[in-house]
Amino acid sequence: KVSTGSYKRQVYEVPSGKQLVDQAVIDRITWATWTSVLGDEVIGIWSRHAEKADVNCACVSHSGINLVTGDDFGMVKLFDFPCPEKFVRICFCMLTTRSTVDIRILSCFSRKCVMEIFSSLNS
Repeated sequence: KVSTGSYKRQVYEVPSGKQLVDQAVIDRITWATWTSVLGDEVIGIWSRHAEKADVNCACVSHSGINLVTGDDFGMVKLFDFPCPEKFVRICFCMLTTRSTVDIRILSCFSRKCVMEIFSSLNS
């Protein structure tokens, strides 16, 4: 699964590299990891005034119950996953000093998460 620069989500078959277009087939896929800011499962991460480029990264916990995001404003937010409803309540939020460009959840139990946060030095 990839996200394009035009904010489209595309899914490809492995190992052939053929693009999957049948939504029924795509819906049956169980993803081992989730790092996309696009999709019906993460609609709730977008605040009312956010632009598409504002949320830079996302990562779902190994248990599949929490999602953490990073954005242009240095905010790291924790959500329940999936969050298919618009403007869902944030479980936890913290401010970093720079634009957050990548996040990985190292471990997560309920809403207590250990995360790696990577920031841009050019911000």
